[in-house]
Amino acid sequence: MTTKYSNQFEKIFYITRFFSAICGADVIKENYHMTWLTWSLIGLVNGAILFTFYSMYVGVAINNDWSEILKCLCMFCTGIQAYAKLINAIYSCRVFNSISEEIFSLYTVYEQRNKHYRKLLQESISLIKKLMSILTGSVVLVFFTIIGTPVFYILVFKERIFIMPFFFPYIDYNTDFGYYFTSAFHVVCVFFGAFGNYVSDSWCFVFAAHIPLVKNILQAKFNEMDELLLENPQKANEIKVLLKDIFQWHQKYSDFCKSVKNLFFWVIFVQVAMEFVSIVCTIVCIFLRIWPAAPAFLLYSFLLFYSYSGLGNLVEIANDDVISMIYASCWYKLNVSQQKMILIMLRESQQAEGMSIGGVAPLSLSTALQLTKTIYTFSMMFREFLN
Repeated sequence: MTTKYSNQFEKIFYITRFFSAICGADVIKENYHMTWLTWSLIGLVNGAILFTFYSMYVGVAINNDWSEILKCLCMFCTGIQAYAKLINAIYSCRVFNSISEEIFSLYTVYEQRNKHYRKLLQESISLIKKLMSILTGSVVLVFFTIIGTPVFYILVFKERIFIMPFFFPYIDYNTDFGYYFTSAFHVVCVFFGAFGNYVSDSWCFVFAAHIPLVKNILQAKFNEMDELLLENPQKANEIKVLLKDIFQWHQKYSDFCKSVKNLFFWVIFVQVAMEFVSIVCTIVCIFLRIWPAAPAFLLYSFLLFYSYSGLGNLVEIANDDVISMIYASCWYKLNVSQQKMILIMLRESQQAEGMSIGGVAPLSLSTALQLTKTIYTFSMMFREFLN
């Protein structure tokens, strides 16, 4: 019996759609429209940002505590990321729906093919499961660590600390009501911030992780044509059909890459820029020992930072593999008109662009390494300044 890889993919994807529905942003749904949940989430994010600026003002202008800015910026950057991802999802809901349907149809069609194609689908499902497990585990870990740290301090040290570094005006948080009311709002913000970001991040990972699958299917098609050319080059009609299929699939690969790249272009820019600021501030908070949950948040930030960079490398490797497979094919056994088709594919493949950070720098692990060195430099500078 043929394994239903399409059902496996649907089950994995359902987890992200569940959390997106809670946030009122299930843009994968046909005829999606904004609901009261969506507007409530937008209001929540706006409120968190507004109260963060208020807390910065109180910390610097009234309490003369410059370190308050560092704690506020850590969570503020996460809020900006969530805002950018929510706006992008709502604005590009049709593109999200189109790409998800395209991926699902890919599984539906090729799970009916021979074992070579089914093996590629199995490898893709395995990769998606690993990515989702890492992302889900990190989000759950940081969520429970951040909301659990104040509970730990109350039980062990009999000390009240807050989950997030922003407060409401005209509320005395030294009272029981003020403390629990503020903490409850913090829990709501952390939940929607963590799992709202998780939805967009998981969709970006899932979509980009299928670029290698489309590339591998193209390789399988090339292998079929090469086998036919080596066994019986006289079967001109069959070769013509296979080459036409390869040409069309290569165009599909190019279009799929461009769609994913354009869909997350600004999201990646905001993500990397805000992660940079957030990591620097979190490291300094650890040096100054002013935020107990900072180590867990730092681990999550770095994990997400390098995960996004790894996706960029994944796309770069796929583009290089396409060039190599075209070179390595038995193109020399084709006639002149067919060789021109191969030449067109080769030229387009050499001009393919990978994912980037707002068009400023390529999204890759090498770029992440350079940014990590810059993060270290800025962290040391801020530490010396605040000391």
